[in-house]
Amino acid sequence: MATPGVARAKQTTLPRSATITIRDQKPSPDGRVEVAPWTGRVHFANKDNKEYRLRFWKTNTEPLAGIDILLPARGRVTVMIKKNDEYHYGIFHVKGDEAATGRGGGPIVN
Repeated sequence: MATPGVARAKQTTLPRSATITIRDQKPSPDGRVEVAPWTGRVHFANKDNKEYRLRFWKTNTEPLAGIDILLPARGRVTVMIKKNDEYHYGIFHVKGDEAATGRGGGPIVN
């Protein structure tokens, strides 16, 4: 039988990984995703036959101030997060920068 402290620790332990699946340029889940700091990984799995631009930006900043990473067609990208980090993300077409065509989600936090 677990002691109360051990049981409480198991309830508050963050997962080491989470997967966000992209279909028709839409993320699922599209809300808050939380993983363990330093060791946790967030996987973006693209199920579409086209590549996308993943844009990450800090909360309370403009999306254009963020960084873009290529998410290959039918590919995967994995990101890690530091303690107390919080990022939003958007899924954009590779060509151009039309905000209207991007879909987003988040935040990703630890």
